[in-house]
Amino acid sequence: MPPKHCFLGFLICFFPTGVIETQSAHESLKPQRVHFQSRNFHNVLHWQPGRACTSNSSIYFVQYKTYGQRQWKNKENCWGILEFFCDLTNETSDIQEPYYGRVRTTSAGIHSGWTMTRRFTPWWERAKGI
Repeated sequence: MPPKHCFLGFLICFFPTGVIETQSAHESLKPQRVHFQSRNFHNVLHWQPGRACTSNSSIYFVQYKTYGQRQWKNKENCWGILEFFCDLTNETSDIQEPYYGRVRTTSAGIHSGWTMTRRFTPWWERAKGI
């Protein structure tokens, strides 16, 4: 069940001082506990909303890359979504290759920083369950 009020952390930072503290607003919006879950090589990125995101008005953006690549790739089907997960099975299809995923959020025109996963190797994750 999604939380009901967003932007609270930003308002708390804004009202006591009268100055917008964008750095803390960015940090409080950052997605939490970003991780891959893998079952039978079906690889899904999951996360929880940031501390300040307590409504369903936040939207999420997902990127991924292979270990060693410099450029991140946007996951088009997970660009500007409301859900707290993104299926990256097709993007992580080389089961012996290590990957990273990352997520950021936008709420009321404020963008969070990116939160990145640990290195994820589909074969290793499958093998840990054996």
